[in-house]
Amino acid sequence: EKAYYNTSAHFLWIGDRTRQLDGGHVEYFRGIKNPIGIKVGPSMSMKDDELVRFLDTVNPDKVSGKVTLITRYGAGKVENYLPVHIKAVKLSQHPVVWICDPMHGNTLTSSTGLKTRHFHTIIDELTSCIRIHSECDSRLGGVSLEFTGELNDEGFSVTECLGGSMELSEEQLGLRYQSFCDPRLNFEQSLDVAFLISKHYKDERRGKQKRTCAERSRVESQSTII
Repeated sequence: EKAYYNTSAHFLWIGDRTRQLDGGHVEYFRGIKNPIGIKVGPSMSMKDDELVRFLDTVNPDKVSGKVTLITRYGAGKVENYLPVHIKAVKLSQHPVVWICDPMHGNTLTSSTGLKTRHFHTIIDELTSCIRIHSECDSRLGGVSLEFTGELNDEGFSVTECLGGSMELSEEQLGLRYQSFCDPRLNFEQSLDVAFLISKHYKDERRGKQKRTCAERSRVESQSTII
């Protein structure tokens, strides 16, 4: 059987702003055999079957390992969107790998005009994502981070994302802001993320009680009524 592959990159993905069902990116991706990624953000509808229709288009034969869903809602939106999308995918029986991208939904502009992200919102989205997958009997397959261990000539880390254990402030961003594109976690902040993820799973192994998706929906419905 004749098949087409893109061999120009190790992993191809469709961005959250370029995944229109009738668009050129989707048309191209449905014609190649590569494993592909799809960014899923708050622009992906919760009220219809948009995500399932998307999966039907790029992976109609439901081939395992073909599609990775990379969620990037933002810390303030993950609680509303992710459980609904997990449920829709489970009902469709599409095999997917879930990855959390806690970076792109949490970008902001500092008072000094620099594009940045705050460490605490990155951690908030990541830990919420881990917890929600657990509650919904799903599995988070990975995390997508933008980070660097790059140091300047004096041995100091870049200063592109706010917060972390070093408590980087807006006034300090300009000290060693070296990115030409997106702000990256630096060496210290990257270790902070690793230790916090480790602590999260350690707490979970110690028997921390978790809610199911049904319990979550019931609690949210009661909150709305109140």
